[in-house]
Order: sequence, then C-alpha cells, then structure tokens
Amino acid sequence: MCNVEEIADCGDILTLGRALFIPEKEDKTWLSKCSVSLSSCGNLLSVGYKKRLCFLTAQWISSIESNTYLVSWSGTLASDITSVLTLSICPSQQSSQNGPDWFCIVVGFQNGSIGFYTNTGHLLLHEKLDEKPVLKISCHTGTYGTLPDDVHIIFQTGVCVLIGSSLFQTLRNAKAQVAKVQAGIRDEHAVDSRNIQIRKWTFTEQEQINDAAVVGLELKNTYDHFLAASTYGGYDTWYRSIPPVNTLILASGITPYLGFHYALEGGTTPPLQDVARAVANKIKSALPGWLGGSTEVAPNNAEPLIRAEQLSMRNGIFDGQRHGTTVTISPDRRLAAFTDSLGRVAVLDVTKGCVIRLFKGCRDAQCAFVQIFDADNKKPQLSVIKEIRRALFLIIYNPKKGLIDIRLMQRGSRVAVFTATKNGKLLYNTCGLTGAEKNYTHKKLNLPEFQCVLIDPDGKLKKFNIPFYYSLEGEHLERSKDLHIIRAIRDIIKKSSNFSDDIKEEIVQSASKLKTLEIKKHCLEMLIKNRETSSETLISCLEIFWDSLTDDELYEHNQKIQNYFGNLALVTLFHRLICNENTDDVQNLIAKVCETFELKQHLEIDDKLDDGLDFHLLEDDNCILERLLILAQEKDFREQQQTKVTFADNHISTYKDFISCFVLENREEFITLKPDITTEKLNNLSCDIFKCIIKLNDLTLLTKCVKASNIDSKEIVKLVIMHVANMPLEQINLDLIEKIIAVLYYLCRVSEEATNMKYNEISPWWENIRGILVDLPCPLRSLILAMTCKSVANIFESMSPEKEDAWESLTKENAKWGILIGKLEDISILSIILMCKANFHGDSLPKLPFEEMNINLKYIYTRGKGSVTELIAKWLCGMGVPPETIVANELMEMFDATSNSELNSTAGDDKPEFLFMENNRHYIDSNPQIFKWLSLLRRQFPLSTKADYVLANMCWEYAMEWQKSLNKTIELEAVLQCLENISDLHLRLGLFSIIWLTYIKHTFEDSCRLVNKVGKLPKDHLCIQDLGFKSECLKSFLNIAKNYLDKFYSCSLKTFDQAKQEIKFEKIWDESLPSLVEVAQDTKTVNIDILNLNYQISCTIYYQCHFNLKFTKPLDSLYDIDYQYILEALAGNVVQRDISMKCSEKLLAPRMKYLTKLTRTAVETISCIDNNEESKSYNNEECLHWIENICVLAELWGVDNNYVRRQYVTGLYHMGYDELAVNILGLITEPQLLLPSVLAITIQRLKRSLENSTNQPEWIVSMPPQLYKKMQNTILDPSIPAQPSLSTTTLVLQKLVSQIAKKTMDAEAMQNIKLAELIIESCELLIRRKL
Repeated sequence: MCNVEEIADCGDILTLGRALFIPEKEDKTWLSKCSVSLSSCGNLLSVGYKKRLCFLTAQWISSIESNTYLVSWSGTLASDITSVLTLSICPSQQSSQNGPDWFCIVVGFQNGSIGFYTNTGHLLLHEKLDEKPVLKISCHTGTYGTLPDDVHIIFQTGVCVLIGSSLFQTLRNAKAQVAKVQAGIRDEHAVDSRNIQIRKWTFTEQEQINDAAVVGLELKNTYDHFLAASTYGGYDTWYRSIPPVNTLILASGITPYLGFHYALEGGTTPPLQDVARAVANKIKSALPGWLGGSTEVAPNNAEPLIRAEQLSMRNGIFDGQRHGTTVTISPDRRLAAFTDSLGRVAVLDVTKGCVIRLFKGCRDAQCAFVQIFDADNKKPQLSVIKEIRRALFLIIYNPKKGLIDIRLMQRGSRVAVFTATKNGKLLYNTCGLTGAEKNYTHKKLNLPEFQCVLIDPDGKLKKFNIPFYYSLEGEHLERSKDLHIIRAIRDIIKKSSNFSDDIKEEIVQSASKLKTLEIKKHCLEMLIKNRETSSETLISCLEIFWDSLTDDELYEHNQKIQNYFGNLALVTLFHRLICNENTDDVQNLIAKVCETFELKQHLEIDDKLDDGLDFHLLEDDNCILERLLILAQEKDFREQQQTKVTFADNHISTYKDFISCFVLENREEFITLKPDITTEKLNNLSCDIFKCIIKLNDLTLLTKCVKASNIDSKEIVKLVIMHVANMPLEQINLDLIEKIIAVLYYLCRVSEEATNMKYNEISPWWENIRGILVDLPCPLRSLILAMTCKSVANIFESMSPEKEDAWESLTKENAKWGILIGKLEDISILSIILMCKANFHGDSLPKLPFEEMNINLKYIYTRGKGSVTELIAKWLCGMGVPPETIVANELMEMFDATSNSELNSTAGDDKPEFLFMENNRHYIDSNPQIFKWLSLLRRQFPLSTKADYVLANMCWEYAMEWQKSLNKTIELEAVLQCLENISDLHLRLGLFSIIWLTYIKHTFEDSCRLVNKVGKLPKDHLCIQDLGFKSECLKSFLNIAKNYLDKFYSCSLKTFDQAKQEIKFEKIWDESLPSLVEVAQDTKTVNIDILNLNYQISCTIYYQCHFNLKFTKPLDSLYDIDYQYILEALAGNVVQRDISMKCSEKLLAPRMKYLTKLTRTAVETISCIDNNEESKSYNNEECLHWIENICVLAELWGVDNNYVRRQYVTGLYHMGYDELAVNILGLITEPQLLLPSVLAITIQRLKRSLENSTNQPEWIVSMPPQLYKKMQNTILDPSIPAQPSLSTTTLVLQKLVSQIAKKTMDAEAMQNIKLAELIIESCELLIRRKL
C-alpha cells in the first residue's frame, strides 16, 4: 500500500544544532532553513547553516532497530553556505557490492565560489565561478542513471557546467595527494584544476531568475527545425540542412514566468587552460579548518572569471502577476514542476513546451518526482529494463499545512494524501553513483536508493512507498475499491486494542464488500497474522468469501484460491479440535466445503474393536529398553543429550504459525505439511500438537478429529515422532511410552493403509515409518519409537482375519521390526559409549580432537561396512589409547575364553602373545573404565572391533591429522606405532603401502627434491616456502620416513605362510563401499627392489640433513637411476623396468666419499667423560648407533663394511680417541690398507709434539733425520688434537703393525711397516727423555 515510512532519524536534534552553532533559543524550525543533501545510497547526510558544515553518517542502532544519522565531522568554512550536494563516487574497479568508494560534498557559497570536500572534511578543490551567490547545485544522471554525470552550478545570472569526465578524475588525484600528506609522504598537496572542462552560460532577456534547471540536449526533428527557421526568419531566411543540437535550460522567475533558454552545442568548448589562470590552487594539507570548530581562511582569487557564453531565450510562458519560485525536473527529463508566488504547482511538458497540469492550494510547495518500475526489485537489471513498465509520480509537500499530495503523472489523478509534520524539507535526489570510469559497467539501474525523502524539523527522515499498480487502476475500479476497503480494515485492526462485538461486525461488514479473490485472500492472511483478531471473525469472513464463489470465475488461478479457502477451514477445524475449543460456528462452513470437495464428513469406525486393547511394549522390547536406559545414565552421555531444541511454552505457538505450516492452495487427497518448512518451525509445531494431544481426555476423539479435517494422518504421526525424538530422556518413562502407543494407534486408525495389513506381508505404510525412524538423529530415541510403532503395528496385524487361521508366530512385518530394533540397539550402545570420555593413565598417544556427530542408523548405513570400526578408532584416538593396550585387551578376552577349554593354561605361558599381554596388562588395569566400554563394544560388534581392524583405522586417523599440520611429526610416529602392532601381515603391508602413497609420499618427494637441490640441510625460510615447516621439523620427518620405509621393507621381506584372512563385518549392511581394511588387504604388492631403493634414498637424505653435510646433488651423484622414477615407481605411476641393484663402478667412488664424510661426522658425536691419562672413558653410544646405520647403508650400496670400519678407526685416531681405535683394530680384515692414513696422522701428531716440547733442539736431535725431513715436508693439520698422547700413539701403531705382520705383504707395505717401527722407536725415546 502507498504510505510514508520512517527510515532514519538524526538522533538528538539538539546535538546537530550545537554542531551548527545554532542558538538554543532559535525557532525549532531551523532545520528547514539549512542546506541539506542526502547521498544517493543514503549513508551520508550533509547539513550546512551559514558558515558551519556538518556531515552525518548512518549507523544501525540495534536497541531501537533503526538507522540513526550521527555527526561524524563538523567545521567552519570561509563564507556563508547557500547550497550543498552530496555525491557518491563510483569505485575505480568493478565490485559486487555496487556501493560508493567514497563521498564528495560540493558546497556552494555566498561569494559565488564552490568547494569540494571529502566526507572527513578535507578540502580537495576550491573554485571561484561567479560574483553572485550559488543558488543550487545539481547532478542529473537520468531515468536509468546512464547519462553524463556533469555537475550544474546555478546562479541568478547564469549556469556553470562542470564536465564530469574531467572533474572526477581531478578529484581522485586530489584525494590521493591528501592521503599522501596525511601519511607524511608530502608536506602539502597541489591540485592542477586546469584540466577541468567548464562551460558557463549567462541568461539574457529574462528580467529576474529565481531558480533554473538544466534539462539537457534537445534533439529536434527536421520538420520542427524548418518550422522554427521559417517562423523566426521568414520565407527567405537561410537555414542549416541539419537541425542544430541545443542544450535546454528552464528558468523560473519574472517576465517571463517560465523561460526556455538554449545553448548551441557543437562549438569549441573553452577549456580552463585558455582562461587566464596561470597557476593551480595550492591548499595546505594541515589547515586548521579540517578540524571541527576551526576557521578556514578564504583563498585570495583575483584571477579573471571563466569566459561565458550567452543563452538565447527563444520562448517562455508569460504571466505578469505570477512569479516563478522553483523548478524541478523529472528523472526522464520530459516533465518539469514549477511553483509560483500564487500557490500553484504547474506541470510542464518539456518536449511540447506547454503546461499540462495545474494544482492549486500549494503555497510555498516543495516538489519532487518519483519513478516506479513494474518489477519486484526497485533497481532492475539494465539488460531487461526496456521490457519493464514504469510510472512517474509527483510528490507535492506543503510545509505550511503539513500535507503531502501524491499525483500520478500519466493521468494527473491523486494517488494519496498524507498529513506530515509542518516546516519540513523535501530532499529530491536525481543522481546515482557518479564518476564511473570507462571500464566500469553498472549491472543494475544506477538510481539513488531514496529518490525522495522528507526530513522533519525534529530530524526524522521518511521515504514514500508507492506500489506500481497505483498507476494502472483508477479509483472507481474493483481492485482500487478493494484496496481502499482493505486499507480501512487494516486501520481498524491497528487502532483497536480490544476487539468488541461492534468492531468484529464492522470488520465482517467491510470484508463482505470485497470483490476480487486476490484481495479476499489477502484479507484472510491479514486477519490470520493479527493475533488479537478472534478466530470467529476469520471464520465469518471465510464463510462469506466461500459463499461468494461462483463457477464462472474459478479458472486455474482462482481454483487455487478456492482450495485455499476450503483447506483453511479444514485446518482451522483441526486446530480448534486439538485445542479443545468450540467448533459450532465452523460446522456449517465445513459442511459446505466437504460437499464441494466431495469429502466424507463422518467416519465409520467400529469402536467395539477398541475394547480390551492393552497399549504396552512387548516383553522382549521392555527388557532391551531397560538395559539401555541404565547405560544411558553415564554422566558424559547425559550431558551431551541435553535437548538442543527449545519449544514455545505458549498455547500452540500462534494460529498464524500453525496455519503457515500446511499446503493450502492444492487440492489433494489429504492436506499435507509444506515440504520447505524450517526445522525450528517444524519442531515448534510438533511440540505444540503433541502437548495438545496428550492433554486430550479421550484419545478416541483423535481419530475423528483427523478424519474430519482431512489432514494426512501420516503427517501427524511424523510430528509426534519428531517431538519424541527431541524430548529429554529424563521425561521419557514407561507411562509416557504407553500413552504414545495409544496416540499412534488412534492416529493410524484413520488410514486404511496402516490398518489393513495383510497377514505375513510387508505393509508399505509401516515401511515408510521405518524409513523415518532410520533417519532420526538419536538412535536411542529412535529405538524407543520403533518399539512403540511395533506395538501399534502388532495390534493392527492381530486384528487381521487371516491371523486366526495362521500357524506361524513370526510374520514378515514382525521380522522387519525385529531387525530394525536389533540394529538400533547396537547403534544406541555405540552412540552412548562414544560420547563417554576418560583420561588414559600411562604412556599415551597424541589425543586427537573427536568432533561430536549424530551417530544414527542412517549414518552407519551410508558410511558402509567400516563405519563402526572408524568411529571406535576415532574415539580411541581422542583418548590417546596406545595400540599395545588394544591388542592386549583382545588377547585377555581370548585367553579368558580359552582358560576353561582343553588347553592347559600353563602351556600358553611361553607364547609370545601371552608375554605381550602380561607386559601390557598394567595399562588395562590402570584404565578399567575405558576397557570396560571397549569390551562392551566388542560384545556388541565382535567383527568390527577386531584389534587389527581398529588399529588400521587408528593409523588412518593419525595420518589424516598429521596431514592437517605437517609440523606435528608426533602423529606420524603414532602411525608407525599402530602399524607395528597389527598382527595380520597382509593387512599391515597393505596399510604401509596406501598410507605412504596417500599421505607421506608427496611430502617425502618434496623434501628429497629440496635437499638434493640445496646440497645440505635447507634453511628455515626455504623449508617453509617449499614444505610448510622448518628445518628441525624436516629432520624429524625424514627420520620417521626412514624408519617407516625400514619397517615397510622388513614387512615385505617376511614370508607369508598364512593365506589372506576373510574380512567379515556384522550383517548391518547389505551392500556398501569397501572398508579401509578390505582396501588395504587387496592392495597389490610392491616391488621389493624399488622399496629398497626408496629406503636407501631416505637414509641418504636423512643422514645428510641430520649431520648437515655438504654434498652436492646427492640423489643425482649417488644413484644411477633417476630418483624421481624411484619415488614414482613405488606408487605404480610409471612403467616398471628392469633394475640392477648391483653398484656400478662409477658410483663406488662418490658413495665411498659420502660414507667417509658420514663416518667422520659420526665420530664427532663422541664425548670424553673422564679425561684421566691412565684410564680415559668415553660416551660413544650415539656414535656406535650411527656407525651401525652407516654400515647398513654401505651394505645396501654394495660397499664393503671393512671400508667403513677403516674410516671409523681413522676418524677415531684423528680425533685422539686412541683407546677406542685400538678396540676396533681387531675387527679390521685388511690392516695394511689402514696403515698409510694412520702414518699420515702420526706425522701430524709428531709436529704437534714438537710444538709443545719445552726443549725443541733436543727433541729434533732425538728424531731420525729421514723422519724429521718427512715432518718438515708435511703441512700441519689444525684439526689434530693439540696435546697428542705419544704412549697411545705407540700403542695404536704397535697393534696395527702386529696385525699386518700376520698378513702377506708387498713392498709398499714393508716400507710403511719400517716407517711405523721407526716412529715407534722415536716415540719411545721421546717418552723416556720426557720431551
């Protein structure tokens, strides 16, 4: 409906007054004297008064649920303000928001200058355009917002047009410079305004001008051009063949009252640089005027004004007594509204140049146009805008009388009249987003958000809502009359707080006058939505509307309305019956509806069948339920099961909400619920209906209630099921369950599908109910409902006449219920236990987050066979239960089961399984609660809870968690720990393969590629860039990857004596996707050689990173097969080719070099614990570990371990660990190859001894000449220990010489032995002489 709606306010209007320096004693209507402008999007309001300027920004105030404009900036300007325009600047780039980038406020001053300000008060540009005051500033972007966004400055003597394409680019540059000044990049900002194109036109031939407006280009046709030329110049005048293009300016004033001024287009426009202005305006960036309350100094501008062009007034409307005051142009520029001194508003047809409307009684009126589109969206897409109809309305505001008159321009008829606050101000917005660049395209109409806004003296802003159909229908047509009546009914409802009989009668009388079906339906919807309106009033109106229906008007659309009326009556009857209300007034209407819809009004039911019925659970179901309810008393489960659904405590929510849940416009066999009802609404409806049904004294009436209202009984059954599924478990007891059975029985009795059950056949109706129960979120509540439904179905089945002749006690229907209840029992136990948590005492694995989930039967169905195992694994990972305890728990149950069998219990004590169980029993004893729950799950799911299956899923969970955060390698270690405890070799090998390929392979490849490229341990920034974690984490990952591949390789080498075990799960699933265990077991075996090479690569990369060795491209120089192929071949992504594991000759040297570096670096890990000369002790455990690893790698590479041992001895001797070197010498098989390096180190030691000697001359004399000469020719190695022990040196040489003596020697070895013996003698001499 057409109305005036408040959209915002200015908060405390006194605050704005104080910001404008308005005295408090000032007249309260001071706001109407201000210059006010609202931005096109409605976010910024600019108010100017004298020299003060304020900007107000819209903010949403949640407490009042409304927008409020609050002062965001205020300041004092140089001159009095006469006009303000707020422009919304378009973003420079395309945006999905379609909002402004920033705001520019154009201010006109008394001295004829204009200023451009940002919404933060920064002055961007200031120009002097004329000596006269600025009358008005406008910008007109047209009907669709696509016209040029030029800014028009109106003076009494002329018009200045600032071309938008040049203006907004300059303003953007100025804003960018201001930002640099604020950031401290520049000290001041200079704006070069010479690029702005300005056109200035001066009025002529009109005595006085009070207001003007630029209409735009006027395109004349050829005939009008000839006619004008002949009229003005005569028959012999010269004329142009092409009509000239003119810009039309309408001016309102005196003599003439309305003037048509034209500016000829096509000539050269004088740019600003041709004007005698040599320098740009410079504005200091730190002006005090930026801050509120300060004073801005007016710039001195003695420059010549812009060169002007004279306008020619070709015609006008003359009226000596009438003085024009204002002029307003419509958005399409076809109409203009003029106000005058005689209190008239004239509407001008701009194209024809004649007045087409004249309205009286509008003294000091303010006018604005509003265009409305025939579309749901008030800003339609530009692509379809030409296909959409539009209408133009004129809004006339009389501030003296406080009246708003809305007129339709197509006919001039009055649409509506509203009373408003006096002395307000009408804000007319004619431009959308401005300053759009060439590459920016508007997807929707570029129209202002509020085309017209009324601002009251108290600061309230109001907009006008005008429906489009006001332009289509007249006052005397049926629809218009109905709209008037419906508006009157709405006013009655709004004004009445207490609905008396007179008011109800008035509403009914008014409704009886309605003619159109759509408005009748709208009237009913309005009555339904209003809570105070009684149901009797609604029924009275509904009966009138039903009686007014005729067959002639019931075409397809109106047929839906008839269905709506009839179904509304039926649903209302149901609402009253279950609420135990009187239904006498609706019975007559229901009879008519039933007759039209051909419904049976009375249900024939044999009540004798109900005699002796006993509504209770079956005995077996009662026992199961009792056991589960005891288990549900676990603390964690009770806390989790607190109902998350809140229900309304009021009386069946509201009648409106109840009615809105049903499909009323279709005529089906039964009335059903809407399929798109929100869950919250459905929950409230189910709660209300359940409460009302339970309160019924006689449940037998429920059957008649549902049948009489023609509502589908299955929908009510679903609502009952939904409510019970959301009830807290504490409220569910045996008495309530028995009452639910009775409710379901009387509801189902309405449906023949539910009651007519053929013996030993499956009922489709009850099969559908079973499907609903499967989807319920809580399996325990679903189990309770399944038991109740089973009891009801059993009652109906027992009534079947075929039952008496049958001999089978278990029917197919009973079997279906039994299977469903059995599955729900299992899933209920699972869901209860999985919500129970405990802290694991002892060495635990990392605890993974276990998200709460709705574990119901549907979830288990859809997830497939391994879903139960997966959930249990997640639960165990959430508590960090180690894999050893899971295996030990299974072994304990196995040994307990066999303890009473024929096997002697002591015979198994020596079994490794028994020893493993005993070693981990203390964990189980320390955590009795966890393993009590696990044992219960094992009894319920004996196949899904096998230890191997659970551990396989735990591996997968930890691998997934590690993938989310690669720097947490502790989770990857947990994967390996779980894998090692899987007893089934086929399963373990398969898991090794798929976990490697799925999670570890890609990170391992990236790590190898990075280390190979860098040639050492990468720095942190490289690791983070390529891998996502730091270098320390890389070392940890490579260590785990090496161990993983080691275990993987060892597992693949084991002999598989046993055949693959058959994977079995419980018979919950008929068909499903394969489980993780099945996929792992069926994984094809990997190539042993490829796996071996991958392990070698992992060792190579890890050892290099651990010791931070520098070795260029190790994977390229140490392997003759492309390492990328080796990594991909393990995944089977490349074509397999023959690989030789034998080391080629060209690889032997680099591999030995690499092993040597590793060995020497490993020796550096040794530390001396006791440095006593007589008995030194060393900590070499780490070194021995690394030497063992290096020997394994050397063996894999085909390098003799003796080579590693020789390098080990050389390293020990080089570092001065002679005692350790002597111990290793016995393991050397070719000592003669070790002697040259030992002699070289010994010569270095002698040089050190000479340096440390207190008597060097005697030391030299004691040395044989040939040995001393060898010493002199040797360069000192600084890595040799500074204080070498000659005694241990002698010991090493003697041990080595004695071993070599046992071997056959060549000439070179003999020479080395002689040198060694000479050194031994010299060392002994030095020791004796203590040199």
